[in-house]
Amino acid sequence: MDLPELTGAAPVAAPVAAPVDDLDDVADDDLDDGDHDVDGEGRPPMVAALSPSSISVWNQCPKRFFFEKILRLETEPGLEALCGSFVHEVLEHLMGLPSAERTLDSARRLATERWAGFSADPTSRFVELGLDEGEVRGFKRRAWAGIEGYFAIEDPSRVEVVATEQAVTADLDGAPLFGIVDRLDRFGEDLVVSDYKTGKAPRWPDEVDEKLGQLRLYAAILDAQGTPVRTLRLLFVSPQLAASGKAERCEEAVRAAMEALGAAAPGCSRKRLGTAVDLVEDAHRSARQGAGPDDDARELARIAAAGAAWAAATDLVGDAAPAGDAIQTVAEMVLDVVAARRKAWFARRDALEARPREITLAVQPEHIEAARAEVGTVWAEATACYERWEFPARTGVLCDWCPFAARCDDYAGWVEAGRPADDAPSCAPDPAPLSQPAPAA
Repeated sequence: MDLPELTGAAPVAAPVAAPVDDLDDVADDDLDDGDHDVDGEGRPPMVAALSPSSISVWNQCPKRFFFEKILRLETEPGLEALCGSFVHEVLEHLMGLPSAERTLDSARRLATERWAGFSADPTSRFVELGLDEGEVRGFKRRAWAGIEGYFAIEDPSRVEVVATEQAVTADLDGAPLFGIVDRLDRFGEDLVVSDYKTGKAPRWPDEVDEKLGQLRLYAAILDAQGTPVRTLRLLFVSPQLAASGKAERCEEAVRAAMEALGAAAPGCSRKRLGTAVDLVEDAHRSARQGAGPDDDARELARIAAAGAAWAAATDLVGDAAPAGDAIQTVAEMVLDVVAARRKAWFARRDALEARPREITLAVQPEHIEAARAEVGTVWAEATACYERWEFPARTGVLCDWCPFAARCDDYAGWVEAGRPADDAPSCAPDPAPLSQPAPAA
């Protein structure tokens, strides 16, 4: 089936640099948690309520919560997030139709009808992306892949929809919580929360649990309202796009690592550099495959790769001086290439396997209890930090993608200190060398 060309030209603004989003963690349930007046001490107010997305931000970094939810500093729009918003909009209107009319043709018509308004609406922030004509077509193709992907998961004509984009709120033991449920369905006598996701689908149990965390919060709100739900559903409508994007970024990382290696070993041909990397990969693979049942295969592979990298670097550097420093630098860069190629291999595999899919969870009493406890803990910690007007940063690798990194003193200090491991600062209320190289995998 040909991808539809949505009608309506999108206005083009001056180009802006969009931040790198994690594709599927941009929530669309944030509300204006409070007004923008200042309190008696001349500072903006505490949020009036938490939301699933603000809890996610808090768990990532209290300092980011401060910038984003308290100071309400604007960030540049992300293409993936805005594309997800358009997909949500079209599917919301699709599921508002009589069941017999929820067809792919209807979705195509709705996408065309909604496009002009979405692309021109200042509140959608699409204009701020500054896309040229070709990039706009790419945006439309990405959005249509998500809309079409939904039909690969279920037949919308068979869904009994109770509500779409339903605002829900509750006070959970003194902690206010607000959210917007994508869709509330009825299956027999049971209520089901269905949530659309346009980012990558999780592969590991801890990732699945994290993704389901937002829906467990919705379940806690609805339970407090006297409308308990039986099942939570995550509908990943276009994970292949996120997976392909990650694969492309990983391939670019391989190219960058190879260029850096070439610069550190001038005079070596690309073929010679590639052969050196291949030898290290072979050593890593052989050590891992040859490990016994009582061996630490990962550690053996790391040691073998480090030794092979040193030997390869010695050959590449030759008579360069000072030889020791040069060999160490090149060996580390060879290991960087090995690690980048390994990540790229897995990313390519994931991209080939990615398909629209559904993840479900049968709601249990312990899920509701855990959600209530999390909301209470975050509300107490955030309130305590607000009262002290101190929001500590949780520094780590994710800081590099934070839109507020440039204005965060903690991030600058962390970088200057050599990017040490995070100490996980508490926000609880008062009182409360080459011989050991980085592993190739």
